[in-house]
This record gives sequence, C-alpha cells and structure tokens, in this order.
Amino acid sequence: MKKFRGVPGRPGQIIVLVALITILGIVYKFAFVPHRRELLVQYKTRGRVFERWELLVTFPKELDAFNHLPDTQVHDAYDANRDGIFLRLAAEFRLNDEHTIIVPGFAMKKKPGGPWCWRVRWAPDRPGEWSVTVRFAGRPGWTGKVITVAQKLKKPVHVQVVKGIDGPLVAPGKGQHPGYLRRLRPDGTSQALWLFGACRAWVVNPSASESAAAGKWDPDEWLDRETELFTPMREGGFNLLNQWMAPWEFLLVHHDRAEFWRQPGGSWQREPLPMQTNWSAYQCYDQGRARAFDRLVSQCEGGPEKSTIHLLLAPLSHHSLQMRGHPWGWQESGWSPWNDAGRQTLDRLNGFSGFKRGMSVWDFFAADPGRPSADWRAQLFDHQANFFRYVIARWGYSRALGVWVLVDELDGVGDELGVMADKTGWWAHPQCDRWLANMVRLFRGELVRADGLRYGGDPFHHPLHAAATSSGGQAERGGNLDWPGGPPGARPDLLGWHWYPYYWEDTWSAGWAYAIDGVKSFSLAPVGKRPRLISEFGAPDRYEPDDEPSWLYPTMYHHAIWAAVFAGQAGTPMDWDDGKEFGELRWRNREGVFDRKSYPIDHVAQVKALRRFLAGLSPEDLHSTLAANPKIKCEAAGALRLFALYSGKEPRAVYGWLFSLDGQAGFTISGLAPGKYRLGWYDPWTGAPVPKESSQTLSVAQDGVLKLDGGPVLKELRRLAKPFPEESRLDRGRDLAFKLEPVGGE
Repeated sequence: MKKFRGVPGRPGQIIVLVALITILGIVYKFAFVPHRRELLVQYKTRGRVFERWELLVTFPKELDAFNHLPDTQVHDAYDANRDGIFLRLAAEFRLNDEHTIIVPGFAMKKKPGGPWCWRVRWAPDRPGEWSVTVRFAGRPGWTGKVITVAQKLKKPVHVQVVKGIDGPLVAPGKGQHPGYLRRLRPDGTSQALWLFGACRAWVVNPSASESAAAGKWDPDEWLDRETELFTPMREGGFNLLNQWMAPWEFLLVHHDRAEFWRQPGGSWQREPLPMQTNWSAYQCYDQGRARAFDRLVSQCEGGPEKSTIHLLLAPLSHHSLQMRGHPWGWQESGWSPWNDAGRQTLDRLNGFSGFKRGMSVWDFFAADPGRPSADWRAQLFDHQANFFRYVIARWGYSRALGVWVLVDELDGVGDELGVMADKTGWWAHPQCDRWLANMVRLFRGELVRADGLRYGGDPFHHPLHAAATSSGGQAERGGNLDWPGGPPGARPDLLGWHWYPYYWEDTWSAGWAYAIDGVKSFSLAPVGKRPRLISEFGAPDRYEPDDEPSWLYPTMYHHAIWAAVFAGQAGTPMDWDDGKEFGELRWRNREGVFDRKSYPIDHVAQVKALRRFLAGLSPEDLHSTLAANPKIKCEAAGALRLFALYSGKEPRAVYGWLFSLDGQAGFTISGLAPGKYRLGWYDPWTGAPVPKESSQTLSVAQDGVLKLDGGPVLKELRRLAKPFPEESRLDRGRDLAFKLEPVGGE
C-alpha cells in the first residue's frame, strides 16, 4: 500500500497558492456576483379585510447609510433637490397573481427626538392568501450607484373577512351610477351610497383661553371630538366629516423649527429641533402632529359595533394657501411670513412658501413636472409630490380616509377673491388649472415626469375632490358653481360647491326658498355626469356669544338637506360648524354658550329623520327628475318647489320632497306605467308617515299621468306643529315627502 505524499513543492508555495485562490474568489464574488442585501422585515402573517396591517422595515448593516440620512432627505423619494440622494420604499401585495396593490412606505417618529422608523401600512381589500414583496431603491450619497432590493417575504399573509367593518369609498366606474360615490365590499364589488356630512374642520387648543390672545369665543370654541362630535355624528347616521390639516392644528409643513406633540389633556407641547439637525420648512414633516392625526384617523375608523366616519380631508387647506391680500385673510394668512412679521406664529405658515424667497401662492401652482429637471418648477413639484406621497403612505390605507381634497376653496387662495366670470384669482392664473390636473393624474398614478419617472399615486384609489364657493356669483348661472373642475380628462371625481346664501328678503319663507333654489341651481350646473356635493353649507347662527341663536338657519338646513338628496346630489349639504359664529352640529351636554339651554339647535335630529325616510332605499338605481331627458317628470304649479327621484326599473317607483310658500301643493307625475300604486305621505321633520294619513292605492291610466295634491296634508301638519317663531325655531308644515310605489302583482 502506497502512502499519500501530498502535493509536491515547498510549504510556502502552497500557502501562497491557497491565499491567491481565496482572494480571487472574494474578488469574483463582489465584482461579478450581485451582493445580496436583505431588509429586516417584521410583520404578522394574518390580517382582516379593510383593517390596518403594517410592515416594520429596518436597514441592515450593508445599508446602514440609509439609517443616517439627514432629516431633509428622509422623505425625498423623488430627489426633489437634485442632489442624487433619495429613498423609495414600497411593498407589493399580490393575491392569486390576479390582484396587485403597491403601497409606498414612510418614515415616522414615535416620540420627540426619537429615531426614524420605517413602515408600510396596508389594508387588504379582499380575503385570501397574499404574497408580499418589499421593493427598495435609493442612494445615500451623491456618489455611488443606485441600490435596489426586491425581497419577497417568505410567509404569505392570510386575510379574513370580519362582519360589520365598513369598506372605503371609491368613485363610480364604467357602467355604474355616475351620480354617487360607492362603498367597497370584501368581494371586490361596491355599492352606491348617500353621503351625510358635517364640517368641523379643526379644533382649537383647549388652553387657548388662558393665553393673552384669547378671543371672545374661548373656551367654547373647543370641543372633545370623541364625545361631542363623533358620538352625535354616529347617532344621527352621518358618514362624512370635512377635516383640514389646519395651520393651527395638523399642518405638517410649517416654518417653525420645531414639532408639536399633543399632550394627554389635548394641549400641544412645542419641541424645538436641535440646531445641528438638517431642516427646511418644506422637506420636514411635523412628526408630533402626524402622530396626533394617527389618533384621529383611528377614532374615525370605528369597528364592528361602530360605523366608519369617512374624512373629506384637505392636507393643504385654502387657508394655508391664502395671502394677506385676500379679503378673507383679515387678521392672518397661512402663506406669507415676510408680509406677516409679528402677526403670526411660524407654526401657522405653510412651509412650501419657504421654497424660495418672496415666493407667492401663484408660484406654488406654477410647479410643473413637465419642465426640465433643473427647472425650479420641476423641483418644486417634486417636493409637493414627496409631501402627498407621505400622506398617502401614512393614512391612505384607512377606510376612514374617504376623499382627498386637492383644493377645498379655489376662489379662497392667493391674494384676491377668485371670480370665474371676472377672471380674477384662480381664473387669472392658467397654471392653477394645469396644476390641479397634474395632481389628479398624480393621485391616480397616471403622471410621468419629464425624465420618464412615474409617480406612485394612491394605490387605494380614494376619490378626489375640489370645490368652489358661492362668493363668486352666488347661485346664478355663470357663477363659480358652474366651474367644471379643470381641464377635461383630469377632473376630480367628486365636484364640490360651498353654498353660503346671502339673502336680503324680509320674510322667513323667502330666505328658505332662496337657499333651496341654490341647491337646485348646483344640481343643474353644467359640470358633467359625476357626483356633486355641497361640501360646505351655512349661515351665521350668531355673531357674539351673548346673541340669541338663529331662528332662520335650523329650518334652512332642514330644507337644504332634503332638497339636495331628492335633486340627485351625492349627499346632504355639509353644515359648517366652528364653535363660534357658525355654531355646532347640535347642543352640548356641558355648560357654556353651546349647552342645550343656550343653543337649542339639533341638526343631528334632522339627518335622523331623513335617514328614517330613506331606510330600505338605495341610490344605486335612483335617478333625478332634474336630469336631462328623465323617464319620469314631475311638474308643479306656482311657487311650489318639487324634487323627486325615480327607480330605473319598470314599473317605476317615485320618491319626492316638496316645499310650499303658500300652502298650495298640487303637482303632476307623468311617465308612469299603467297600473296600481301605493301613495304614502311623510312628515320630513320625523321621517315617519303623516299622522291620521293612511297610505292610498291609486290607479294610473294608459296615459301614465297622475295628479296629486299635498295641500290638505300640509294643512294638517301646520295644525299639529308648534307655532313658529313664537314657540319653536322649526317652521314645520311647509314641506312634505312622499313615496309612490307600484303595488306588487299588478
């Protein structure tokens, strides 16, 4: 047997050879074999449809440079400042290789001065087994190559349906009723719904009354959202809330080098940022205010035993885009720090006004992704895109996020009142409509930058909203209510109008008729077939805390919500409430100028009555008689205001509401199929059938015409009501509702 003698040669030569082979292997590995960089991802493997599910993402040592980005770079997904540094994190959720959602990630801080934590928030819209792939692209310095990661997570996410959880709102699609928003179902379908809305766009600091600047309404302007807003809204069946990220509460971009963290009692604590921290007014987002907004969104989400309140959310309200020259900015604006020195605190100033010295609001709207990369307008647009990417990433998952408001009052921005007929304000600056169209495309994921980069958009497809006001022309044709929503092909899904009637008539009924006629005028506005909503409505309840609350407005609000629904609008006009001159949704249970004795007004009761009448009905197949070429026509004589909806299927049911100035209520319905119908009269103030009035069975002849007269019923309602205004703020007996439904089997 031969002995093994090994490799011939000196021992030193062997060591050198082995070392050389090892070095060559290492060089080959890093030069020719891609270096695998895996993100550290924590997540749960189970979720529930329409509820938040979250990824926690951490960068490993190989990507440690991204843990130390300056604060001005953390949110820069689109390299807006063109320094080559950026970070884009997203997660791709896929169901059965058929349905895919790509959700952007975001960075947050849990406490003042805490570290950045990366998150991806997602709400599955269908049950099943979802695979997840985390995608990352970034460059931590101005030199070096772009680093990309596509990391499929090992375990899928199993999603189940939970009964009683509301789905998010979506815009109507092809073949669906164009007049209403819809609510998503777990099976991927959706259903049309009416919006019952209120406006309490902000809450002031409860300790404001202790400051030297306390106003005459403190401390009554403050309310507790949970008990004094959300509870009565849910009780009345409200499902939509007009909410701003107001400059004095939730504005994420401002000029104060600090963050504002909400304390347990509701006040805000200012936390200055260290001077060595990189900071700019338009690149850094207030993490304290963002954390507080997390809480508000969670409150609105509800659950199986608590309905969802959807937010009509304005991340940048008109107030933050308003200059001192504008007539609505009497004491303060949200834009121009150089004009307002000493008159505002920096946390109330829109941070985007710091993009360049002397920048006006019209420069803000000049932002343009179609410009060359080095153009300031292209860079400004990317800063705006970074901001909206952030709010989409942090709150877009939530079913409480109902509608994105791109411009809440476009005639209220800039330095002058915008009047479409006079081409002032918004309409004097062509870049404004172009900006809005670009924002619509951005949110829809359709916008491409000049260099070919596609903006991420809103993966949850929330409807988009913009609104004008009645300040330009009231409700007359050609006024601001006829604004079509911008350039064709890139218009918001839900068109809004803010109706604040300026009435000069010297009678109660004439003021109510004026408000009703404005509602009708908006229904007839030539803005195309899409949902339209009076997203603000109001009149001052009183001008001073000691004044007696309005006797006119409660009845005006009542008439407006009934008129809007039966005129075919997407929902009820949204009462503007501010805890001051414009009052509240209803009286409060605590002592003050809004307690039940001092403020005997209850709009919640009015919505409850309307919803009682509508119970069992769906707008899915209801059409307005005001539409062009209706199948059913309703014609009234004299000064009678009459609005009606009819079903799309034969034989057609008709549901209507009328308002009479003089007690006369005769009208004709034509286009009905011959046969028998059951007619029921209802009291709009209760939503219940009129007392002592049983339903009637009527016959419709071959001509399809039916003549009705609600006058006797109105007379009976007036007899039963407390006299106005001697004993009641509510002038009952001037309006009436009815249901005309075919008798089954006839």
